[in-house]
Amino acid sequence: MGVVASGRRYGPSMTDLPADALRVVATIPIDPARATEAAAALATLAAASREEEGCYAYDVFESATVPGTFVTVEAWRSQADMDAHMGTPHIGKAFEVLGPAIAGDIAIHPLKAV
Repeated sequence: MGVVASGRRYGPSMTDLPADALRVVATIPIDPARATEAAAALATLAAASREEEGCYAYDVFESATVPGTFVTVEAWRSQADMDAHMGTPHIGKAFEVLGPAIAGDIAIHPLKAV
């Protein structure tokens, strides 16, 4: 269904997904000096991920207050679909760029509704 604001239609929200969808947020700390190349790699990763079987949503953001902190907001049909995603060539390719730029621990947070 979506929402219209300022003449633009927006898609359903994360709460409009099937109740059993796996929602995940990941934080990826990157050396701020390498944020531009990381952003490009993550944008490419997100676009490829959206094409995967079982991916409902995959968006990437950079923190507006902590330079180099990237956040993915994902929704998957199942844990098996997310597990398959972790083994895709586009994950490997993204981490060829991200690996040397990572500046801390990546945190992956499966979410539950409240």
